[in-house]
Amino acid sequence: MISAIAYHFLSPKVVVDNQSGKSYSALNFSFPSNDLSFSAIKPRSRQTIYFSPQKQVGLITYQLLSDSGDTVAQGQLSYVGDESPLAELGMTLSFTINENYEISFKTD
Repeated sequence: MISAIAYHFLSPKVVVDNQSGKSYSALNFSFPSNDLSFSAIKPRSRQTIYFSPQKQVGLITYQLLSDSGDTVAQGQLSYVGDESPLAELGMTLSFTINENYEISFKTD
């Protein structure tokens, strides 16, 4: 039981930090082997989704949607997975929307 809980919290995760005063309807990610979606991103909020290790190299694409459904931002970045099941544990992908509505993305 404890190992299952530890594995969950060590799984790779995406953190969305909306520091702006604006809300968004969704932030969608396409990873090499699955998709993730954050919905109803409220102003000055922080959300986290854990995901399974991808175990492969590929691209992550993202699309940020306004409350009206229009695409506000989109892009892609490289994802370097590894065939070892432990290689991606503890990895955090941080997507930040700052108070000037500028977007940054980093990997820890």
